[in-house]
Amino acid sequence: MRRTITLVLAVSLLALGGAASAQTPPAEFSDVPADHARQADIEYAAARGWLTGFDDGTFQPERILTPAEIGDLVSRIFDDVSAASEEGVSRLDMALFLQHGNQALTDPVAPSATAPEFSDWPPAGHAGHEDADAAVAYAAAREWFRGYPDGTFRAERAITDRQTATVLGRAFPQGLSRAEMAAYVRHGNRAVIAHEASRAWDEVSAAGTAAQNAWAVVCDDLSGPDPMFNVPHIIAGYSLEAAAEDALADAWRADVDFWETSADPAPEEEAALRTARTAAVAWDASADAERALAASVTGDLTTEEGRQAATDAAWAARATEKAAWDAAREATAAAAAAEARAEPAVREAWETAAEKAEAAVAAWDEFTIINLAAACQNWVDAWTIWKDWAAAMSVANDALAAVA
Repeated sequence: MRRTITLVLAVSLLALGGAASAQTPPAEFSDVPADHARQADIEYAAARGWLTGFDDGTFQPERILTPAEIGDLVSRIFDDVSAASEEGVSRLDMALFLQHGNQALTDPVAPSATAPEFSDWPPAGHAGHEDADAAVAYAAAREWFRGYPDGTFRAERAITDRQTATVLGRAFPQGLSRAEMAAYVRHGNRAVIAHEASRAWDEVSAAGTAAQNAWAVVCDDLSGPDPMFNVPHIIAGYSLEAAAEDALADAWRADVDFWETSADPAPEEEAALRTARTAAVAWDASADAERALAASVTGDLTTEEGRQAATDAAWAARATEKAAWDAAREATAAAAAAEARAEPAVREAWETAAEKAEAAVAAWDEFTIINLAAACQNWVDAWTIWKDWAAAMSVANDALAAVA
């Protein structure tokens, strides 16, 4: 649909208010009780360092941020973005952020008139991307964004610092409280979070490649003219496998972050969130079991006790890994179900990810142990299917980023 969003507003919205100090844990804000209407949003934003507490332990949720304060802050953030991206932040990026953030507020600004028509929006081939169309219409109808004299919108044009302050000043002429900003950054940055989740799944692929390469070395040890167990190579294999599973747990937590941004989740979205949380915990457990297995191999394998300890650790690792794969399959299927009625590109991406998850589970479950060398090669081949699934998960999250 358009280039991947580079907007990092939500990642860097922090220290609003001049007396802010190091982050105060959200549970310790003396003026944010558990029944505060924005407690969950404040906790979400504070836990990520987007909004911090004050020296006296308060959050001051009703303190109003003026348009100038918001504009100055975003201006500094955009400077950070431009240092990392040649494209900067587009007008469409900002329109999407404004739309989804405002949907989280209890008193949304009413549109002033029917949205104007732009000669270059929607662009050719844009059918099916209703969310982006709605975002432009939402911002234009409220006159937060205005077209150019030639009747164009120029969606991909990078927005300048000065324009950012102007747009936000129009959107929030009455100011915005810190509590409202917490809601805004929680629910208005879905595209950013989905893109970060995509990057987390790319890390899973990279970690999987490292583990696959390590196990390939072990297979070479077993398939040569003088088969042998090279203990350092095996320990490296287990250790890198644990790192890959750590990456998997982190990727599921990134997906949890996305599903948590839904302001009014449907049952299918609640299931996607619940199963993603379960998958993250399961992969943490599996990674710990792999580390325990690596530690057991460093013991004295010349004794019966040492060999038994390693065997027990291997069975434990196998059991936790199977549980993790079952959780991954359920979570991927739940995400696909949550997006079953989304636009075709999103739906198809998640369906593909679910199919890849099934293939990965089967590959990990069905090893033909003819001999050690053959079993080892099956293991190495299974890592390729692991990486195919991780790549599909990255694509699926990028598909969410494109329309979130």
